Amino acid sequence: MSLFHERIKDYFPNDYNKFLELLNNEPTQGFFLNTNKANKEDILNLLDFDYYKSDLTNDSYYHLNDNIGKTKAYELGLIYPQGIESSLTTSFIKDKDIKTIVDLCSAPGGKSINALNRFPNSLCICNDTNYSRSLILSSNLERLGLDNVIVTNKDCDTLAKQLNNFADLLILDAPCSGEGMIRKYPEILDTYSLENIHKLANIQEKLLDNAYDILKGDGILIYSTCTYAFEEDENQINNFLNKYPDMHIISIDMNSNSKIKGTLKLSPLDNLEGQFICMMYKDSNSITSTFKELKTVKDNIVDTFIKDNLNINNYYLYKNNDNYYLSLHPLIDLKSNVLRYGIYIGSIKNKRFEPSHCLYRANSLREHFIYTYDLNDEEYLKYISGNEFKTNLDSNYYLLTYHNYSIGYGKCSNKTMKNKYPKGLRRML
Repeated sequence: MSLFHERIKDYFPNDYNKFLELLNNEPTQGFFLNTNKANKEDILNLLDFDYYKSDLTNDSYYHLNDNIGKTKAYELGLIYPQGIESSLTTSFIKDKDIKTIVDLCSAPGGKSINALNRFPNSLCICNDTNYSRSLILSSNLERLGLDNVIVTNKDCDTLAKQLNNFADLLILDAPCSGEGMIRKYPEILDTYSLENIHKLANIQEKLLDNAYDILKGDGILIYSTCTYAFEEDENQINNFLNKYPDMHIISIDMNSNSKIKGTLKLSPLDNLEGQFICMMYKDSNSITSTFKELKTVKDNIVDTFIKDNLNINNYYLYKNNDNYYLSLHPLIDLKSNVLRYGIYIGSIKNKRFEPSHCLYRANSLREHFIYTYDLNDEEYLKYISGNEFKTNLDSNYYLLTYHNYSIGYGKCSNKTMKNKYPKGLRRML
């Protein structure tokens, strides 16, 4: 018998045979709604594929569409594909004023996005130590139009020193052995070993130390994994609570196979993939921390473009690595290894400002653009495939929308809309 099967007997002793039977089923697929961009009913009315409701959370749904990334709702940033079990992570927070969020291991971004759905006025610092995954994270945030974010690619020890006592909400979706994802990724078993589980448990312990340092007094820490391993789940939490007596479990009121009361362990037995969730709070304390604000810049070329294209008077303009960023609120200075401060709006080339796709996707700027144009069905199809189209519009940059949802931008010249949809997003129809 394989090591994994032996351990399943310990994880689910009363449902071992049923669990093994369910492992042969197809994995579940889910998505949640981006309620930062539109209300639930309007999004559901636009969906052009079959779905059915999850009973566990209000904004998450099951689907059977293997091409969900090619649907209109996906392209418009109205949905985010994510398993129901992962979408539950922040859903248990009740009656809490969350102003600052830190997601330590954020890529590809689903848990950050879900948190900002629930706390849309918060500032979220989304970090990942892997640079390529940080780029994917930033791209996903852009597609959904979320702009009250700072994306970093930092070592977590460094981030913890910079953000000591900063976060009202700390999300730690820790790297793990991935036992809960075996239906989706059976190749996990190829490298499955106790040695790897113990190695990951050591990494998780250090990340929890970082999380503790970043968390404010009276703040909430959510720890999650997609594994069943006691070493990475229950044992990890018991050790953490013994180490930090000012941390306490906030009970999650759901039936669970977890060995710790108040924590949640989901699996195929729940018609889900594997997920462990523990929510904790930190005792109030008198520690106060101050954070240096990022220095704003002035640039006549950029400011003129903003004035000519947006009805907006108060904004914060930042520059990072020759790129310009905009925020409607002041941001803190996180020094190096920052990929994005707020909204990436573009750069100057040959003494002319070249706007970015991200600028025109930002939810908070949707109502500020002076020049907008809502695409019809034919124009929409031309746009997402990278083609130009004729129009009677005046020569200007335009926010392009579809069903009044931002999709990107174009530059009208000589009654032709020049396509500015990023080449990497275009698809042949």
